[in-house]
Amino acid sequence: MPVSPDDLQRLKTPFGKLIQDRDVSKARILSAVKGAKKVVTIGDATTERLISFGIIPDISVIDGRERRSATERQFRYLAKEFKCVNLPGTISRKALDVLKQAIKETRPARVRVDGEEDLLALPLFRFAPIGSVVLYGQPLEGLVVVKITRSKQEEAKALMETIMNKTNSIREDIL
Repeated sequence: MPVSPDDLQRLKTPFGKLIQDRDVSKARILSAVKGAKKVVTIGDATTERLISFGIIPDISVIDGRERRSATERQFRYLAKEFKCVNLPGTISRKALDVLKQAIKETRPARVRVDGEEDLLALPLFRFAPIGSVVLYGQPLEGLVVVKITRSKQEEAKALMETIMNKTNSIREDIL
């Protein structure tokens, strides 16, 4: 069962600070990620944008799609490659395992998702080290910057539990 309409609405609300597209600049993003324990990007366009600013993410999660259409982006930086399958509207056990491995990497890691990466932001909010920064695109609006705090981790955990209890797709003990 996919995510409910109520949960989808909750997920559409930015989880952090929204920077409008017109205001996204190299200086603004450099300032947002300065001193971050890890810099994490979710989505092809977000990853490409950071790379264009000369910022190599510690973890990037991409699916070869932008707004449901295939893209031809080439990410030319050295990174350990991970792969997983994650169906739209779900968080698969395999995706969780791969994300946890990627977070442990000391060098850049790139997670290629066969399916959809959108909901994988939640486990990254939950498991990225405190002091990390996660960036993702807010469709037709801009870039969301999420500074990982204990509070953000708990908020992500609660939302994941709600979604997983409704969809039965992940056991509670791995949250």
